[in-house]
Amino acid sequence: MRTSISKYTLFEYLSGRSNPLEKQLVMEWISNPENTETFYEWLLQYEMQSPQFHPDQEKAIVSLLQKINENVSQDEDYIETGGSVYVHKTKYPVKRILSIAACVLLTVGAGWWFRDPVMYKTYQTGYGQTTDIFLEDGSKVALNANSSLKVPRFGFSSDAREVFLAGEGEFSVSHTVDNKRFIVKTSEKFQVEVLGTQFSVFARPRGTKVALISGSVRVDYDSKRREVMMEPGDLVVLDKQGEVQVEKNQDTKTFSSWKEQRYVFDGTSLNDIAAMVEENFGIPVAIADQETRLRTITGNFKTKNADELLKTISEALDLKMSVSGDSILLSPN
Repeated sequence: MRTSISKYTLFEYLSGRSNPLEKQLVMEWISNPENTETFYEWLLQYEMQSPQFHPDQEKAIVSLLQKINENVSQDEDYIETGGSVYVHKTKYPVKRILSIAACVLLTVGAGWWFRDPVMYKTYQTGYGQTTDIFLEDGSKVALNANSSLKVPRFGFSSDAREVFLAGEGEFSVSHTVDNKRFIVKTSEKFQVEVLGTQFSVFARPRGTKVALISGSVRVDYDSKRREVMMEPGDLVVLDKQGEVQVEKNQDTKTFSSWKEQRYVFDGTSLNDIAAMVEENFGIPVAIADQETRLRTITGNFKTKNADELLKTISEALDLKMSVSGDSILLSPN
């Protein structure tokens, strides 16, 4: 059975007023990854209502995590019951988890995407799911399926508004009075920098693309920080070799048609459509032969699921669609 605690129970623990049983419940609750986001939110609330509130929230949360880590190191997990005391052997690796949580605050070697989750809030969409995210500066991000967006938990820095994207999203960026830059990072070697504009970013294993709808942006890429200035209608494509191509006068609005559960294809190969279906819906699509993989289709398809989309495409291309378990096979009739 999953352990559940109240915010009050956690606050009592942080104040040093909980009994051994309550401590054990708190530890088991913290060790469950599903509670991570709630845990950090409650930590912040506890710190903000503290009489010794620290204006530097990041340092305050670091201090609280270190305090928890020290408490766990001192405890021997004893629980009192009926006047007796016994050692409770929990199945949860609590000490190890909290040690990592506290120590990671002092570590920067894990890479840009895996930096401390305390300082960043991550929004995640599942397969077939899209969502709108409104940032503190008034900017809006439409997040496509199977994508994640990481933003600073305690607000943007004084230098820039920096977010991290894995997957696909459309950004409508608000201009600030102090002209603060808005930066979207997709990896250590690729980022998009803007002031106020609307654009779409595609960042998946098979490649990276940026489509500019309005305004102007600068794309920085590779370790030498080479750059490309974009104009409305431009599409920048970064291939797996790290080379950039700029395509002019594109219908860039079609790149975010997924917001309306619509998919627009313009001479798109069946191979690329199969990759898109797996990225967005989590369903592997196999294609029987190379000739079929290279077949293309042009059209505008509104659909809620992969099955509906592939059935429509199969009918248009006279293909046979076979479902086997969690995967789909497309083959000539």
